[in-house]
Amino acid sequence: MGTKAAAAFSAATVIALMALSVSTAPARNMSVSNQSFRVTFNDLEFTAGEIRNDCRVTLEGSLHSRTMPKVEGTLIGYITRVQTGQCTVGTTILTETLPWHISYLSFSGTLPEITTIIIRARNNYRVLTCLEAIDILAKLIRNTTTSEITGTEVPRSRNENLPLTGLLCPAPRLATVQSVGNGSVMVLAATTRITVTLI
Repeated sequence: MGTKAAAAFSAATVIALMALSVSTAPARNMSVSNQSFRVTFNDLEFTAGEIRNDCRVTLEGSLHSRTMPKVEGTLIGYITRVQTGQCTVGTTILTETLPWHISYLSFSGTLPEITTIIIRARNNYRVLTCLEAIDILAKLIRNTTTSEITGTEVPRSRNENLPLTGLLCPAPRLATVQSVGNGSVMVLAATTRITVTLI
């Protein structure tokens, strides 16, 4: 092979390898279509000892940015408004503790086909005499075809034996929180779903 041909071959090889590295590089950030959101659970269940409470819960808030890194523990937004209804026992939202923090934890699926996004949200409210101030893990369910967040779940398996801070909570002052069915995730004051894409 001549010198010019060898040089051309080497250049072509380098370009091909660079293109391959770019195409296979994992996306480092996520991009959302809208920063303001509303999440609604038709039935969010709280249990601690003999106390069991089922409520319809609506959470509203905003994300800090339209883009966010996939870095565990990153603070990505706040819950700024909470509303409950149809509770089976007395429930008081501690609005003075708002806003509540939302942090990114992880994802499942194979890049770039993320199927769920795991977040952690702080909760502060009182069920009867039991004060809850715990971090709850929630799963956002993502459609890999449309990139839409089609629902959210508070799985029992990730939210068991959570330590409670209230002195009047029943011993051993541990709680379980779970959603009965999936919740909805929409743009605030609209019925539009939020999309999450990788960049």
